[in-house]
Amino acid sequence: MSRNERRKRRLGEKARYALFVAGVILAFCYIAYGAYQLQIVDGPMYAEEAGVSGVKTIPVKGLRGMITDRNSVILAKSETVYNVTFQRTNAQNTEADYRAFSESILDTIDILESYGVSLNATTPLVFNEETGLWEFDFGSGVSEEVLKKREEIFRTNNWFTNTTTYPDAESIYVKLCQRYYLTDHYNKNDELEAAVRPNLNRDTTLKVIAVYNKMQENLFNSLPIVIANDVPFAAVSEIEGRSMALSGMGVEVGEKRTYPHGSLAASIIGYTGAIQSREYYESDLKPQGYALSDHIGQAGVEESMESWLTACISERQGSRVVEKDNTGKITRALSYTEPKDGNNVKLTLDVNFQQAAERAIAENVDAIRNEQETKMVNGEWLEQNRESIDKRNWEKNPIRLAETGMLVVMDVNNGDLLASAQYPTYDLNAMIAGGKAAAAVNGDTRKLTSHLAIQGRYEPGSIFKMVTGLAALTNHEVTGFTTATKISDGGRFMAYTRNEEDAPKCWTNYPQSHQDQTIVEGLSNSCNYFFYTLGSMLYGTGSDGLSSQQLLYKYAAQMGLTSKTGIQLPQEERSIVGNQQNLYDPTVSLREQVVDVPIITANSIKKLILEFGAGYGIEYDNARLDKTIKLLMDMAIESNSDKWVENARPILMSELNMTREMVMKAALMSNLWVYLNDIKWGGSQEIQMAIGQSITILTPMAVVRYVGALARGQVWNVNIIDSIISPEGEVLTQYQPSLFGTLDDSVQYLPKIQEGMRGVVDESGTARKYFRDWKYDADVWIMGKTGTSQVTIGGVKIDLENNAWFVCLAPQENPQIAVVSCVPQGYAGAQATRAVRDFVGWYLDDLNKVTEDLELPAGNQLAP
Repeated sequence: MSRNERRKRRLGEKARYALFVAGVILAFCYIAYGAYQLQIVDGPMYAEEAGVSGVKTIPVKGLRGMITDRNSVILAKSETVYNVTFQRTNAQNTEADYRAFSESILDTIDILESYGVSLNATTPLVFNEETGLWEFDFGSGVSEEVLKKREEIFRTNNWFTNTTTYPDAESIYVKLCQRYYLTDHYNKNDELEAAVRPNLNRDTTLKVIAVYNKMQENLFNSLPIVIANDVPFAAVSEIEGRSMALSGMGVEVGEKRTYPHGSLAASIIGYTGAIQSREYYESDLKPQGYALSDHIGQAGVEESMESWLTACISERQGSRVVEKDNTGKITRALSYTEPKDGNNVKLTLDVNFQQAAERAIAENVDAIRNEQETKMVNGEWLEQNRESIDKRNWEKNPIRLAETGMLVVMDVNNGDLLASAQYPTYDLNAMIAGGKAAAAVNGDTRKLTSHLAIQGRYEPGSIFKMVTGLAALTNHEVTGFTTATKISDGGRFMAYTRNEEDAPKCWTNYPQSHQDQTIVEGLSNSCNYFFYTLGSMLYGTGSDGLSSQQLLYKYAAQMGLTSKTGIQLPQEERSIVGNQQNLYDPTVSLREQVVDVPIITANSIKKLILEFGAGYGIEYDNARLDKTIKLLMDMAIESNSDKWVENARPILMSELNMTREMVMKAALMSNLWVYLNDIKWGGSQEIQMAIGQSITILTPMAVVRYVGALARGQVWNVNIIDSIISPEGEVLTQYQPSLFGTLDDSVQYLPKIQEGMRGVVDESGTARKYFRDWKYDADVWIMGKTGTSQVTIGGVKIDLENNAWFVCLAPQENPQIAVVSCVPQGYAGAQATRAVRDFVGWYLDDLNKVTEDLELPAGNQLAP
């Protein structure tokens, strides 16, 4: 064999060997691919066909933490209960499966309802009785975009993405009834398919659909859904006894939130409930480990302290590793990891204080209401208010009498909230039970679930006068006002008007009784003229004729009245104190204004211009008119009032094409000036703010903080949380008192303010009537201030609808608590003293308890 031939032979052998190796590699790759396809891709399918679903890790959750008062009295806790569950796997979608499931759901509904248990499942399908058609209800109060997204999710979950075949709720309802065999129908082969149970009514049909809908929402996580909560043991026994026949049904141990004291401190504690927003769940809760079926805090401390209380976040969850068959039934438990309970939240609240406060405010509101109803049929009162009664449109604006009230108590030494009572209250357990009980609470027109102490804002009236007095004293270099300055009631206060009828005056018809008053008498008498004078001093004028110092506003801000109180509760509203920015801020749109005065003004100007233009046969474009009105309002803020007419004319001519003749008409320009004046802050508004009127509106929580500062000059952030305690009893976080600020420059004047407040409750004060028969000497034990703010409804003021306030510091010698009573439509400030009187009486009783010395027998006498 030649060298070339041997060479060719070796190359050929190498090529055959390479081909052989390549073939072996390909064969192994094919086998590996087949194994991957068999085990990984198609494994679940074959496992289900074989009756084995495989290993599953099930999250296990502990109990939600407790909420207690400062003395560890339990206010909210969780208990273990039995829940009924339902599960359907993705593979269970044959006719036999659906028939078995529908029969099972119907039988389970029968069992549950026989024990008075309702289903915990809903569907967006609702029947319109008027049209006789099915409609969607994806909630209210949200944008159209959100509603569309919710419908998209519902359609995707339930396989109705084809909007041509299933264009509306009606077509979807019909298909669901057919899919789940809830009605007789013909299939695609024109064969009659009988319902699993004949003649099902609409309500029962909807319940079955709701169970399937809830299952479809949670199908992705391969876990059972809870369809009934807190099921009696007898019902559980019956369901478990029929488990072989009730396809998909199961029983698990769940959690129920309970509130041992029912309605006590409901506005503070809050309640838990199902996750309402799918969008919020996806963006915020799911990343933390929550399941869509979990419950979260919906109000109060339950909401604000959710991250501490919950046992649903990933780091606190345990797990159970099990083996399941193709129906989702557990066949074997493999391992278990213990979950952690949520942490406990201890409040600064004192149950005893809270009970006394709730009792006091309830009795106060009822007493005011009775007096108002008596007044309404009193001939003398009717005659005195004849003019206002005749002006009122009673059909549109019916009378509003006292029906709600708040009593707030704070420790002046650290800002701890000791009680926050609201009347009427509601049973927190009703919100957990749901159904008609929860609907009754939510449907009450008195807004039971709102926390009015932090969400309600009311004109303060004369309780604001201590702010004005301190502001004038502290800024004495500007005002010239000192503790020795005397001011006499001069009748009408004419500083900001030439028309005597328009000039404000004091509430008394006897100004001679308010003469030579210092700050002490001014407060004791609650003399409006006195505080108009102080307001005028504080207002002053700048070089352009406008006040630029805002001394009263700035001092109110120091007292914490322009900020939130810092309380650890959701949805607190910020109080508003009058100034130009709050009355009308030209830098923002009308929709972004703080108060509604600018919108009312804009509407009045729009109506004026439209009617004026109509007289010339002119119609104005709405968008152009809105732009013009905004320009006019901005101009009014940027210039003096004597320039408004002159500056308004070119705006009207350029923006609305008005002629010179038109803009010279007094009918247009004089009325325009009047409307613009409503949004321009000036001396007349400042003096009204000085007595707690104008646009100033305060929350009772902000007021109790301000009143507490009158004790020692410390403005505290209000605190409701004492500490966070682990399930094992370890203090994880101890909340410390937090100062908002101090009134260092004003402390020297506090004794005079307190002396004035003492005068309010003595024999010469505005609240004397309600303390005459009190078991304690009011002028020895407390100091307080009444406040009556006039309320305008439908353009008419009726005294019965005034807001009533009373604020108090006690005990007088060394104040420990600040107490605030607020009754909207409470008639008069003195009327609100009852609640404070009764509560402080209880407080002093408790404070003055004396333990008698007990005579005990000698030690050897105890022996037999």
